[in-house]
Amino acid sequence: MKQLMPVLFLLFLSINTHAQTLSIEKVQKATVLRNSNAIKEGSEVKGYYFFYVTDKIDRKTNEYVLQILDANLNKLKELRFQDSKYLQVLESSFNGTDLVFLFYNSDTNIMEYQVYGANGDKKFSYTKSLSRRDEMYLKTTYLNMNDDDNNYKGLYPVEGKGFISNIPSRDNKDYTFEISYIGTNAKKQWSYVPNMDGKIFVGDYLGTFNGVVFVEMLRYSSTFDRNPESIILGLSMDNGKLLFQKNTAEGKYSFYPVSMSFLNDGKAYIYGEYFDKGGNVMKDKSKGFGFWDVNEQGKLLSEKYVSWNTDLGKYIDVTSSGKIDDFGYMFLHNMVQTEDGNVFAIGEGFKKAASALGIASQLLTRGSSGVSTVKLKVTDMIVIKFDKDFNVKGATVYKKQDNDILLESGSEFVSTPMLGKYVKYYYGGFDYAYTQMSNDHSTFSVCYSDYERNKEYSGATFNSISYNEGKFTQDKIHTKTSASKSIVFPARPGQVLIADYYRKDKRLDLHFEKLN
Repeated sequence: MKQLMPVLFLLFLSINTHAQTLSIEKVQKATVLRNSNAIKEGSEVKGYYFFYVTDKIDRKTNEYVLQILDANLNKLKELRFQDSKYLQVLESSFNGTDLVFLFYNSDTNIMEYQVYGANGDKKFSYTKSLSRRDEMYLKTTYLNMNDDDNNYKGLYPVEGKGFISNIPSRDNKDYTFEISYIGTNAKKQWSYVPNMDGKIFVGDYLGTFNGVVFVEMLRYSSTFDRNPESIILGLSMDNGKLLFQKNTAEGKYSFYPVSMSFLNDGKAYIYGEYFDKGGNVMKDKSKGFGFWDVNEQGKLLSEKYVSWNTDLGKYIDVTSSGKIDDFGYMFLHNMVQTEDGNVFAIGEGFKKAASALGIASQLLTRGSSGVSTVKLKVTDMIVIKFDKDFNVKGATVYKKQDNDILLESGSEFVSTPMLGKYVKYYYGGFDYAYTQMSNDHSTFSVCYSDYERNKEYSGATFNSISYNEGKFTQDKIHTKTSASKSIVFPARPGQVLIADYYRKDKRLDLHFEKLN
């Protein structure tokens, strides 16, 4: 494998302009779009992989293909194999050197993580047999999201080392989660399930830093608990041992993490919204968002809080509860730091609205429709500028079309900040796609989807907000085609790769488009 990697790397670096478009035939399902992605080294795109069903061998067996391409769509490797028709690919991920696919066989009730090297050769496999109780729980959560629009995210890369998996689980009578590590350098695997008092545990993977896996856990004391305790767990990436658990109410405010970002100062910052001391994330309104620097021992080294009205209100109209004019509330997607030390937070708006369909369904079914009387509207993009100490230096809202998300019954009683996480991880309803930064950290682009309606064009667009030499510019391309389904992947700076799937023809077409 060590001998093959330099050769493959040279192939990725080679400038071959012959294959700028590609058609892949005999692609049986649109799930190819979910099981495909860019192969990146840092933020630089080196190639792409596509995994799909290509043929039905018999009534119990399908043929599958793993296709690996370079950055110009030249074929590097094609791997074919046959397996059960009950095999589903739930997720896939790439960690800079290796690919992993999470398969589920509904006939044998077995999950399997299959690891492939970047040359397409299978390296390791890890299996997990599901209990009947696990299966029933997963069918209402993780497996319930398995369709062409699957948006549940529970498989994350650890660059050059392996992957972290986060899956809902059952432990006796408790509802919980299981964090697993899947190694790629050597066959190594461990799993962690919370072992503490409580009835319901919800885990959210934040990131990995200096050999520690950071997880935010909401702990509910009972099924009727509406004020969960937020705890940051630190797990050893070497063996899964619990290194520390830190209650997020131990700081100046009650803090509810969303994610973790690595900035140029060599530190990892956990960020999320904060509430009054003792506040309730399920029903209270947040005061703003905060940044925590927590080390490998769980010690809080620094905390910084940015209030909605005092800090952000200097630049845009915002209430003390975080509602920004017509924008609604903000979900923070990502943070990046440029070479000059400035930090930029990329967010997206969302707000509650009455659902006519939900209200009608509740009336017709006397409250048993399962559809909430409220819906969420996903609104605009926002970019907030900070200095290196997280003092707000500016904020700009970028308008886009609203899109609606229907919610499950009972969502009307959940706080808006908590619904933001549901939109991100369960409904996949935000339009944000990715942020791409140059190698020297001088420029970056925020990419997202939108929809346009006017006399000249009516259809989907793919948009970018680009930062260069201290200024922001915007660009977009029209992505409407006759395809059954489309998706946009990152490419070289200033470009995107558009993948169009044609259901009738069983064909996947790939081509590049320039953003600016």
